[in-house]
Amino acid sequence: MLSACGGRLSNLVKNGSSPTSLNQATLNSILSVPSKGWPNSPVQSVETLIPNNGGRASFGPQGTIAYSLLDNNVNGTKYADIWTMNSDGTNQHCITCNNPLVPHLSDDVPLWDPNGKFIVFEGQNPNLGQISPHLSQGGAGFNNDLWAITPNGSEAFKLTSTQRGEAVLHPQFSPNGDELVWAGYDKVKKLGGLIHQGNWDIHVATFNISQTGQPSLSNELIFRPGSPNHNTFYETHDVLANGTIIFSSNMASQYESQCKSCALGIWEWNPNLNNTPTLLTQNTNAWNEHAAITPSLSHIAWISSQNENFTPSSNWGATLRTDWWIMNQDGSTKTRVTYFNTQTPTNVRVICAEGSWNSSGTSLVASVDVISATTSVTRIVLINFKTQM
Repeated sequence: MLSACGGRLSNLVKNGSSPTSLNQATLNSILSVPSKGWPNSPVQSVETLIPNNGGRASFGPQGTIAYSLLDNNVNGTKYADIWTMNSDGTNQHCITCNNPLVPHLSDDVPLWDPNGKFIVFEGQNPNLGQISPHLSQGGAGFNNDLWAITPNGSEAFKLTSTQRGEAVLHPQFSPNGDELVWAGYDKVKKLGGLIHQGNWDIHVATFNISQTGQPSLSNELIFRPGSPNHNTFYETHDVLANGTIIFSSNMASQYESQCKSCALGIWEWNPNLNNTPTLLTQNTNAWNEHAAITPSLSHIAWISSQNENFTPSSNWGATLRTDWWIMNQDGSTKTRVTYFNTQTPTNVRVICAEGSWNSSGTSLVASVDVISATTSVTRIVLINFKTQM
């Protein structure tokens, strides 16, 4: 399974292509808000922070953005590094480039610790052997471990020990930073849980910081909520203060038995209660992913293929188009808030991907793939809202 996380989906489409057919003027036109605004949209403007080769981005508690950039060329293949920058795109600094403390293939999907002490990311373990780049990148996470690194890159700590052929995907902190949640692909039963061989699942662990400042994980639990079968896929997106996890899954989709990534819905579920998962997006024929709850807890932003020409299939990457939507926390009052795909020329499509809110709920930093027949370009953009969400 490869999620539609920004910056790496293009590997499925035209890996290694150069941005020649999508010039900057075209990209600026597509990724902008018309002078009269979008219909019924609370979005005021869209700013480009990283014009190309950008990936996933995460707002820190002080407003600094951690992001991945496809800048590491290894034997002709490009891999991601972790960078930081100010919210206006200035003061860009790489914290994993040539850093002897971390592995040097794919370092991707950065996530700020809510207390600002660490950035957690997915790091590919080069000792687990060769693997296709589109499987090792952060949107798939195979042969990756979770790492924690200080914001200046001076200290780094490995948090997990993934085996060859296993994966970690989309780590998420609880609001106070005491727990870390992520999706995983586990080959064997682990920790005494009922994890069948070769399945995706949800991991929940305590995030500890020792007196000497070293982070670690403990009390790790593994769950497969709902009524999963071998093809059920989970991808974690956010965690509420009461422990409720917001995730995407193909669970209950008519395509669930066919493939893990044909169509996805947004779900919420509380492992402390072990309750029945609640589907927040009713259209399970569409692609719904990358949910991010606002700091006010009133709304959830997510990306969706609703109202777009998308064919659910194992070859989903060939037709997927997504834009950003907003709904109330309970899943009511769904509203489309970006219209990038209505502004594309013929044979060009846009795939919005993972986003992160600033602390005031006025801006969402996100990655956006613009794909034509010959080219794919990924930007990191700042979507600014008219009011606090």
